[in-house]
Amino acid sequence: MKLSPIVIVEDDNDDCELLMNVFQEIGVQNQFRCFDNPVSALEYLKQTPELPFIIISDISMPKMDGLAFKRVINEDNNLRRKRIPFVFLSTATSEPLLDEAFNLSVQGYFKKPNDINSLKGIALAIVEYWRHNIVLPPIKN
Repeated sequence: MKLSPIVIVEDDNDDCELLMNVFQEIGVQNQFRCFDNPVSALEYLKQTPELPFIIISDISMPKMDGLAFKRVINEDNNLRRKRIPFVFLSTATSEPLLDEAFNLSVQGYFKKPNDINSLKGIALAIVEYWRHNIVLPPIKN
């Protein structure tokens, strides 16, 4: 698996720590970049020379929600050209949210489970999918 960083955008620091621990427990060796709001994540994404492996974002967050975050990525030519896979992991699962998320071309939308084993299953599914998926390199200017 490509060892570029996994970006987690989650306003609950405990949830971010839990998610990083779960990925490590299932054998993921990537580094993690955790942000408590999309504004900070966007600053990182715009400035870093790193090409993240994937972005995992919550929906309901302060300053900017996850949908607006994905919308900004889609509208920014430089970020869109990086072709970073983007999935939501959220307790919010209403049909209008799902509809808008998929209209923004997310690659997945997962409901946050209430137990650690289910979270491990979701983390494993995400990793296994992207481990075997053919990902195109960033688009050159």
